[in-house]
Amino acid sequence: MRLLVLLAFVCLVSCNSKTSKKSSKQNDDEKTNLSIADTIQKYPSAGFIERIDKALDTIIPINTKIDLVAEGFNWSEGPVWDRNKQSLFFSDVPENKVFKWSETEGLSLYLTPSGNSGTNAEGSQKGSNGLILDKEGNLILCQHGNRAVSRLVSLKDSLSPVYEPLVATYEGKKFNSPNDLFYDTEGNLYFTDPPYGLGKNEKSDLGFYGVFFLSKNGDLKLVDADLRKPNGVTISNDGKILYVAESYIPRPIIWAYDIVSPGELKNKRIFFDPGEIIKASTAKQNPDGIKLDQYGNIFVAAGDGILVITPQGKHIGTINVGRPSGNCEFTDDYKYLFITADNYLLRVHMTS
Repeated sequence: MRLLVLLAFVCLVSCNSKTSKKSSKQNDDEKTNLSIADTIQKYPSAGFIERIDKALDTIIPINTKIDLVAEGFNWSEGPVWDRNKQSLFFSDVPENKVFKWSETEGLSLYLTPSGNSGTNAEGSQKGSNGLILDKEGNLILCQHGNRAVSRLVSLKDSLSPVYEPLVATYEGKKFNSPNDLFYDTEGNLYFTDPPYGLGKNEKSDLGFYGVFFLSKNGDLKLVDADLRKPNGVTISNDGKILYVAESYIPRPIIWAYDIVSPGELKNKRIFFDPGEIIKASTAKQNPDGIKLDQYGNIFVAAGDGILVITPQGKHIGTINVGRPSGNCEFTDDYKYLFITADNYLLRVHMTS
């Protein structure tokens, strides 16, 4: 009798343990599904996920959607995520504004003017473009109108930003229109300088469109002067590769360079050629902003949205938003990817 009771008890504990393990997995799945379901109820959807390789399923959940979280912009660009404020900041380039968005507070104007303080009134795209935060949490802006990379030093209210240029000239000549930027882990800055922000009557003072390196000590160096239209820029997670998107048609290219030491590059090479993808697309977006996820996959704005490319250079899918897209940005936990797409601000739930 005692033996039967003991066996029954062991069976009960074992069954409960298995049920508990199964429930734990179910709970994880349910949390993901609930998170996606919440966004379905809260935000309308836009576009679709084009899955070329099953590898994408481990990066973007099968049942995810593209959330339209805000709209009404002229050309949204340059997003950066602030982990301390749990907020996204992004530019509306022609409107000379930076907006702020958070899940709890929604959309608000953060500051204006963002890139043209009145020194370059003829600038066709006069506001800020790429944004990033330095190690101290200061907002750093690529300013088209001012033709400088600047730091926001004070903001009494949204209409009264005060900037300090980090760099505005190279060998005594003004930049064209700094476009995108990225810090390495040591606090050195790489940025691109294409002609997009120059006005119709303005010519390049430099005579070329470059990729530059600004050391943490303030020393400026030209690292590539041979690109026709350098655009998005980022660094691999291990700090060994610099990626630059070139928006030049008829030869749009994602370039890769080995970083030998800060500001020292070698082995320039084609990492990915999106030319045929762009030709076949509806939006015809040239390569623009680039971001990397925690696994080193490259997310680049091109074609009809955001191309997802493995570190080996394989295109495994596209976040197809059906319109030109300028850039994208991950949250600090990689749970979401935000996309600045023309007049939209979009968000995609990721497998974090």
